[in-house]
Amino acid sequence: MGHAAPLRRDPLRFLCGLRQRGPVTKIYIGPRPVHVVNSPDQVRELLTVQARSFDKGAMFDALRVPLGDGLITAVGERHLCHRRLVQPAFHHERIARYARTMAERSLARSADWAPGTTRDLVPDIHRLTLDVLLRTLFADPHEPGLDAAVKDWLTVKYHSMRLALSPLHAWAERVPLLPGWRPPDAGPLRRLVDVQLRIIANYRADGRDRGDLLSMLLLAGGPEGALTDAEVTDELITMFLAGTGTVSASLAWALHEISRRPDVQRRIHDELDTVLAGRPPAFEDLPALVHTRQVLTEVLRLHPPSWLLMRRAVRPVTLGGVRLDPGDEVFFSPYALHRDPHLYEDPEVFDPDRWPADAAAKAPRHTFLPFGAGSRLCIGEDYAWTELTLAVAAFTAGRRLEPAGTAPVRALVGTVLRPDRLPLTARPRPS
Repeated sequence: MGHAAPLRRDPLRFLCGLRQRGPVTKIYIGPRPVHVVNSPDQVRELLTVQARSFDKGAMFDALRVPLGDGLITAVGERHLCHRRLVQPAFHHERIARYARTMAERSLARSADWAPGTTRDLVPDIHRLTLDVLLRTLFADPHEPGLDAAVKDWLTVKYHSMRLALSPLHAWAERVPLLPGWRPPDAGPLRRLVDVQLRIIANYRADGRDRGDLLSMLLLAGGPEGALTDAEVTDELITMFLAGTGTVSASLAWALHEISRRPDVQRRIHDELDTVLAGRPPAFEDLPALVHTRQVLTEVLRLHPPSWLLMRRAVRPVTLGGVRLDPGDEVFFSPYALHRDPHLYEDPEVFDPDRWPADAAAKAPRHTFLPFGAGSRLCIGEDYAWTELTLAVAAFTAGRRLEPAGTAPVRALVGTVLRPDRLPLTARPRPS
């Protein structure tokens, strides 16, 4: 089983503890050796200086069947080509259009929360982020069967990613496994792809730019040509993968941290009152929401949704004095890096003011990795920042948030790092 026991029992503590063992440490996932990179200098080497010496690794090989072969799982030239083709869907002017949907749906969801009532916001936040994603992907998100296909696929996604990180996957390469331990079949992915292909056929027949992400994928082109229907469905799956769990986890952590700190919440209220003057938040307001951005930056430092990332050597390479051969697996943890006391003073303390107002929008790469870095930097980073900022404004502008009950909120370590629950009480703000 290798180091499966400490990884399962308390993976965050285990990964942070590896810092004491040097810049690169070898552990085992079942029978598979893995080199864990603990130093920011070596993370920089891995992600930028020697990035072409690595691809995504064994876990992502296992995920291609249930999750498709979009930007998250693609490697080599396919990844670089698709990134160039998909990039226009996330240009500034397109995100400004998506922001209208983000603000509208966030305000609608927050309006359901009556002052003086208490609720667990985790389900609400999950529904909100899925709603926003569907409405920015598709101009009309009501295609028959789409909602059910997405929900079935999300269940398989979570199970697949848990298996891919377990010793069972490493052993599956060597011995037969019981059916319950094998990765799920591709049925849910096929059903979701079938629905998407129907939508794509309608878009191609219509030929219009509907202002959504799918329109941009279909309009994308370059020297390599345009994306095929199959490639478009792979990239849509990637957006489902990246645009649900990560954003919802970060928004939940943000409201959790804000609710526990009256001083932070008061400064957010003052900023929103000044910038918005009682009107709904909009994309044009984002540059002025400086403290809100500082708060979100600190949330992503303490609670990065992607707590563990990985690469695999594709050629001989030396990293931190360790010689890696082709096929050697490498892990690194943004969570552990963000809590390194050599990088951040009092790293366990939530302190938005550690981010200067003129630097919060551009936190240092390689020591701040909620969205990765280098050629694998999340292509939807600006989309995520926009959605998070507008949603925080919608949920906090007209109410005061208070934690409900005394039971601590625990971190669930799964495909993303998320709170197990978020019971909050909404109090009316004094006029």
